[in-house]
Amino acid sequence: MIRTLNAGPYLRVENGFSSDPYIGSSTAPMTGMVRFVNSNFEVYDGSTWRQIGSAFPTISLHEDAIKAIEWSMKKFAEEDKIKEICKKNPAVEIAYEHFTKASDQLKATIILSQDE
Repeated sequence: MIRTLNAGPYLRVENGFSSDPYIGSSTAPMTGMVRFVNSNFEVYDGSTWRQIGSAFPTISLHEDAIKAIEWSMKKFAEEDKIKEICKKNPAVEIAYEHFTKASDQLKATIILSQDE
């Protein structure tokens, strides 16, 4: 039984809910009955209630995925900063347009050269 999900960076776990297991209204427990007491699951072994071991799984991304996401977030921030500077400085905007065009041309040339 999963009680808690702990998410790593850039991962969201939503719509979780908890529920208590059904225990009959009988005052005398039967072997194999399960109950939830003070955040612990217990099972009745025929003579006593025993705590059941529990696991707390963690969901996270691999370190390389985190690095890739952080890199892309940094690039987005850099691009946003350049766009803001371009709005304030026409010379920077023209230079950025030339840079973008040259970058696109380089990518096209690389693609065309690989087809040869």
